[in-house]
Amino acid sequence: MGLFKTSLEVKTELESFRRATGIRPNIWARAALGYSLSLESHPDENNYDSNGQEFNKDVFYGKDEPVFLALLRQRHGVINESEINRLVKLHVERGIRQLWKEFERVGKRGDEFIVSLLETIGKSVSSEVEGDLNSEKVFESADFNITVEIGEDPKTGHPLSYVMNAPGLSPHIAIMGRTRSGKTRTGLNILEKIDDLSKRTVPFLIFDYAKGDIAGNKDFIKAIDAAVIKLPKGKIPMVPLALSSYDDEKIKLAARRFVDTIKSVVRLGPKQADACLRIVKEAYIRAAGKAPDIEDVLSIAEELYEEDEKQPDSLLVTLRDFADFPIFRSVKHGEDHDFFKKSHVIDLSSLPEGLRKISVFLMLDRLYAEIMERQNAPIDSKGFRQMRLIVAVDEAHNYLPCKQPTLEKFVRESASKGVGVMLMSQSPDDFDQPKYNFAKEMGLVLVFSCFVQRPKMLEALLGGNIDPQLMSQLQAGIAKTRLQNSSRPVDIKTWTP
Repeated sequence: MGLFKTSLEVKTELESFRRATGIRPNIWARAALGYSLSLESHPDENNYDSNGQEFNKDVFYGKDEPVFLALLRQRHGVINESEINRLVKLHVERGIRQLWKEFERVGKRGDEFIVSLLETIGKSVSSEVEGDLNSEKVFESADFNITVEIGEDPKTGHPLSYVMNAPGLSPHIAIMGRTRSGKTRTGLNILEKIDDLSKRTVPFLIFDYAKGDIAGNKDFIKAIDAAVIKLPKGKIPMVPLALSSYDDEKIKLAARRFVDTIKSVVRLGPKQADACLRIVKEAYIRAAGKAPDIEDVLSIAEELYEEDEKQPDSLLVTLRDFADFPIFRSVKHGEDHDFFKKSHVIDLSSLPEGLRKISVFLMLDRLYAEIMERQNAPIDSKGFRQMRLIVAVDEAHNYLPCKQPTLEKFVRESASKGVGVMLMSQSPDDFDQPKYNFAKEMGLVLVFSCFVQRPKMLEALLGGNIDPQLMSQLQAGIAKTRLQNSSRPVDIKTWTP
């Protein structure tokens, strides 16, 4: 009996997995279903084509049909027989697409792809001794609910609110609008309210990209009791290449993440990327069980370039920029960052543009590794998850097109760890990137006056049909939003000019 047919895109990706790993498509499809079911957000109700590979029940489920059906019902509640096939297809489509991104990240190398997946599984298995990283601890007496009043109905004056950590919904926030539309003002106002509602138990890590306006906002800094780190005069108190352990596999993956970060900002050809990979691995080897500094990486690069009689190129110039602008704490001084205890504003405005992006990505790489090794954030008796950190990125349109995987991973995977992401950008178009649509994971969307070239993005974000021309004519202080548990856009007044 036919269970479902994949899209043509997923059929192609399944076949690529088979060729690279030798593992049959039905096994990958099962893995995709399991992976998608583990994600907090529901799969999009996309109308995928059915021109791909057909799976029947026996081939797809094998002997595990009762297990998969139990997982589906645990996730979606009571579902009738006619809904099962549709949900299985949606989860497989999403799961394969997510696995494909990791496959591309490791250069479509089957062995490294398997290693990266096993590393993730290994963390979960090894954690069973100390406590399951993915277990859900329930605090019966706690109240983690953070309901933020974000504005009012411009016609009635009725207050409108957003439940940041509502059960089953995303804690991530997207605020969009052109210059002087009020997006940053609104974002900071929301952060102040979260700080007050949480009784200052939720720290913020805020990246101030362009002018240092947030870092220079004394009232805001005082309100959230934040520490300001102005680069390059100040130093970020973390070692970006530090690892929890220094075995061969972790070093290989860390080296590749570093290369991916550099490639996301600086154009590197295949030979340069390979050279960078070798340089970073050598830096770890020479550090002998410790983290190398960026300066160590530069020293080895210059040594190898001299040995090979190579002329300076974009890779070497970038590493030299780091030496000219020492941004991170040296290994010899150790790490003492307290980003999970106190709010910080990182002022990047005085750095060269390329270093602004690389600095943020290296910080996120390091924090992501630390966050994912923590247990899931606890929930209260009503299902509200404790928030541990909010990462806010101003002028996010400078980062979103960089194809750097860690920001995407933060948005996709950190919610269960109690981390929310706020992205403030110029237009809905910024969120729809070729390999990933960041908008899909946003819980709250506020769209102020802006120019929109892709109307479908508005519909995906807000629901319903919206004339893009009207978006450029919104009055100051007025935004379009979609309230939780609603499928239609509404106007909201977040501030008064």
